[in-house]
Amino acid sequence: MTDIEKLTAWMLAQVGTRETGENNVIYNTDYYGREVQGPQYPWCMAFIWDGFRVCGLSALFLDGGKSAYCPYVANWARTHGAWVTEGYRTGDILLFDFNGDGLADHTGFCTGMSNGRLDGVEGNVSDAVGVTHRTPASVMGAYRPAYTGAETQPGETAQAPAAILPTVRRGDKNGAVLSVQLLLIHKWAVSCGIDGADADFGPNTESAVKAFQTHRGLEADGVVGPLTWAALIGT
Repeated sequence: MTDIEKLTAWMLAQVGTRETGENNVIYNTDYYGREVQGPQYPWCMAFIWDGFRVCGLSALFLDGGKSAYCPYVANWARTHGAWVTEGYRTGDILLFDFNGDGLADHTGFCTGMSNGRLDGVEGNVSDAVGVTHRTPASVMGAYRPAYTGAETQPGETAQAPAAILPTVRRGDKNGAVLSVQLLLIHKWAVSCGIDGADADFGPNTESAVKAFQTHRGLEADGVVGPLTWAALIGT
């Protein structure tokens, strides 16, 4: 299992995690060592940092350093030969400058590319962890950690090992179900019914999973196990 695969699996498993108050979220609690709340605690980079920590890869993030401030991370990458502005690939920490002031103000973890867009997982998206699909032109640059093990090439998607991702089926209600629904809806354009992504694995979601499995040549049993997770995350 490569470093990128570990991180990709963890990031996707977090999709749907929400704040309980303004910027009061587990990733900030882990970062600051206590619960915090308020506009001064944006957490998109704290989310990325926490992923490296939980996966036992803290040494790959700023050489073991720590920062929740996007401009600092971008500048660190520039001065340490870890900054890229093209050929983005799975595992890159994407930096965005939405207000055009030359400073990074948001970040996300790249999980691959599909239909010419960069697939990613980002914290602090509408107060939650969300799946995104950005154009390469929207990225100001990316911090590429010095990963070990097999790495993907530009445009490829790492296949997350299903052992890290729980098997989900009809009747389950949790964040993993929400991840499945978001991937089906936003990555594969498969409807999960009138309720959409509600973290509830009901009959509509089961039908959506079966349709996806049939399309991908998998056994259409409606259960999201190792092969279905790999297909959902892959291209």
